[in-house]
Amino acid sequence: MITPNTYLIGVQKAATTSYYNWLSQHPDICAPLSLKDIEFFIRPEYYKEKGTEYLSNRYKKEFSNQKIILQGCVHYIFFEEAISRIKELNKESKLILILRNPVERALSAYHYAKKFNYEDLSMEKAFKKESLRMKSKDIRKLSELTYINHGLYFKQIQAVLKYFPKEQLHILFYENLKSNSEQELKKTFNFLGVNPEQEVDYKAYNNTGKVRNKTLQKIVFGEHPIRNFFVRKVFKRMVSENKLKKMRWKAMDLNTIQQKSDYLNQVDQKFKKELYGLFKDDIQNLENQLNVSLNHWKV
Repeated sequence: MITPNTYLIGVQKAATTSYYNWLSQHPDICAPLSLKDIEFFIRPEYYKEKGTEYLSNRYKKEFSNQKIILQGCVHYIFFEEAISRIKELNKESKLILILRNPVERALSAYHYAKKFNYEDLSMEKAFKKESLRMKSKDIRKLSELTYINHGLYFKQIQAVLKYFPKEQLHILFYENLKSNSEQELKKTFNFLGVNPEQEVDYKAYNNTGKVRNKTLQKIVFGEHPIRNFFVRKVFKRMVSENKLKKMRWKAMDLNTIQQKSDYLNQVDQKFKKELYGLFKDDIQNLENQLNVSLNHWKV
């Protein structure tokens, strides 16, 4: 059985797709791109029905005795049960977590949900409806449509540390990763015990941006019958899971107008202040927990 010993556990909209791709370029890291954001430890159709043999089979085509076997899902940090299951599989697992300003992250996640047609409410209505959405049993709604609770990092890290010692958790910050990708990646390589001098192509992936063609977006990324036919009946028989993932990223990139996300300046000042107020206590607790200053996350 070939199963992961390292996990990128979050958070959503914090450059995890780019970061996972950079890690995958290291010769001592086995990180199939097709396993990025497979919610194996969250969804019962994976964990309970398909089991670890499913994971092992997905790694076999890529595995060549690498030291690190990586899997990533941005929502693992959000579901304590997922962390518990990771420990159950391998208590020696190493965990990697990227944190982003929770207000910026929430706004980016909202626009991302709109981009993929998950969200049909206005921003303020969606945020006000979150307490109701948190009661849902629908994993998609909990994962994609709960913008505030995803940013309560202190609470989530507390849950992680119930299962793993802090020495097995590597935390980095989105802002540092954006400003000095090479330095941050070297820190991660050192944490993983692999050569930190590995050269990497620092291409960015999965930018929220703006959709060029909404109809094409629905066909390629929605539950459109044309898309379902080609993906399930044609492409999966012709190309590998990794190539299919790369094709998806390419299509996403081509149909996205790349632009600097300036969501903070696009929202009403009163609403922005309300958002910062929601995260105030959690940020303070996080500063104490990690012994860092997060003044740049505050109003």
